[in-house]
Amino acid sequence: MKAKKHSIPVYEHRGIMIRENRPGYFMVDLMRDGKRERVCFDDLEKAKGHCDRIADKLRTEGTDTLILKPAQREDAIKALRELKGKASLQSAAKFWMKHFGGEEGVTVAELGRRWLAALQKQKCRPATMIERGHKVARLCADLGDRILASVTRDDLAGWLESKGLTGETWAGYRRAYRAMLQFAIEEGLIEFNVATAIRPLHLDEKLPTPFTVEAVRAIMQTAEMWAPAMVPTLAVQFFGGLRPIEAMGLLWTDLDFKHKIIRIRPEITKVRRARIIEKLNSVLFDWLLPYRKPTGPIGVTTPSQYNYYLFRKPIGPAYEQEGVALAERPEDKRPRGIAKAAGVEWIADGPRKTFATMFFAQHGDAGKLAGILGHTSGVDILYKHYRGLATKADAGRFWKIRPASSNKVVIGNFKRAAG
Repeated sequence: MKAKKHSIPVYEHRGIMIRENRPGYFMVDLMRDGKRERVCFDDLEKAKGHCDRIADKLRTEGTDTLILKPAQREDAIKALRELKGKASLQSAAKFWMKHFGGEEGVTVAELGRRWLAALQKQKCRPATMIERGHKVARLCADLGDRILASVTRDDLAGWLESKGLTGETWAGYRRAYRAMLQFAIEEGLIEFNVATAIRPLHLDEKLPTPFTVEAVRAIMQTAEMWAPAMVPTLAVQFFGGLRPIEAMGLLWTDLDFKHKIIRIRPEITKVRRARIIEKLNSVLFDWLLPYRKPTGPIGVTTPSQYNYYLFRKPIGPAYEQEGVALAERPEDKRPRGIAKAAGVEWIADGPRKTFATMFFAQHGDAGKLAGILGHTSGVDILYKHYRGLATKADAGRFWKIRPASSNKVVIGNFKRAAG
């Protein structure tokens, strides 16, 4: 004969079950946050009081959980399992919103604008601003709308690869973006610089490419004839080793014609350090003398002017079509820019590289060359890069390049003299 099962009294209070397991033993039985909670009391009223407290807490703090749809509750449970107690759902949500979310996140384009404004405020060189602006513009054309914090290492590395960038060009872009993202860290916009996680390329050594003696002669003669304002600017690069930005900032008062000295002020140098170049070959001052003025810049003063003369200015006899209707005029076929008119493919920083090549070929003194160039990264680099690029015979021909005797220039301006 089976024993009779005694029913356990069950009470419901505020939607919570209370079981009287035996006389004087009341258990509050509740499922909360996926866990079962059981609390026992020796009095029914005490158990009801506990139910009141739980119900009030659920009402004030857990109302949102009661309105979640089943799929949302399931998603929350899965998220908590993945977090494994290392973070709360709220902290995980805040992280996501910071890195991926919403209209408040700073975009790549906005960072680019802020960074360039900061560089401008720091009074970066015009050439530096142009170079940085170009790199920012290229990146923003593709990733400008992306929330900055959402850009990963793979995003940036993939973009660099997609542009076909190689060698020193690739390294230059990586350096620029690394500096931009470091600025973002300093501004509190991101916590990690993804550009630092992109491994630098292992590049084969690439020797400098100087102009040939014939190319230098053609460039200088073309400038003499059709763009005299560029002659002093090019001369101090080819025959003095100055950087373009230094040449554009040089004043006539920085030149000592008697002792063959150039004083380069710190505000026009790349590293903001003054240097003096002494005992230069007289060929430089032979090129400068016809254009000499008491004061003022020696030639062009801005990158836009520099590039105009090199690559855009129509070179040749004046294109005169007076009295001919515009629609009937033949095309102006004059070559554009000094380089093209001279029949030369322009080499970036080529004049300075050419000077270094010819100076080393003539003197074999890397230490003196480093001082002239304002080179701070070591004499051994100059020795390794410029040794053997030209012979002494090449250097001898280079240092004999002189202005055309028939092309006299009026001192004080850049117009060729009549007759």
